[in-house]
Amino acid sequence: MNMPLGAARPPDTATVDGAPAGDPEGTADDSDGGSDSGTEGGVDGTTQGPSGPFLDSGGHPGRRDRDDKPIIGSAEWDLLTDGVRWNAETYLLLGCDPGHGPLSLDRLPDRLPEADRPLLRRMMTDALVHGRPAAGTLRVRRPGGRHDSVECAGEPVLGTDGTVTALRMLLRPAPSA
Repeated sequence: MNMPLGAARPPDTATVDGAPAGDPEGTADDSDGGSDSGTEGGVDGTTQGPSGPFLDSGGHPGRRDRDDKPIIGSAEWDLLTDGVRWNAETYLLLGCDPGHGPLSLDRLPDRLPEADRPLLRRMMTDALVHGRPAAGTLRVRRPGGRHDSVECAGEPVLGTDGTVTALRMLLRPAPSA
């Protein structure tokens, strides 16, 4: 698996394309001379299709066309506040309803077949107890008894005293064999 795992970052530090989010120093490259309106140069009056992940006709996580980026889920579990944050792709990849909110770490095994739970436990132990990055491919249960493989890579977030304060995870569909 070749998913990126960076060095541990302090919580609530975001970057956008390698630059700090918000850029309070005003150092961001604004070479087009205007602000980012999100329309990439103008509005032509055409209706835009919905964005974000979806399930293809077979019920698998899919992409809209070949030019779209692959689906990458991101999740963070804050161990100090019990806060959990997932992006829309994580709900899709784990087969969860966004209306029910994200799963806590203790509920995550519920989405996996029994045979994959020891691997998840080992990954969680590596990250949360030993403070090491962990990665693996897990199968997620889908309706009708089907399973989809998802690659997961997680890293602990360490506090100033060196203890684990949060877990960050990236997920993506595993390539078909």
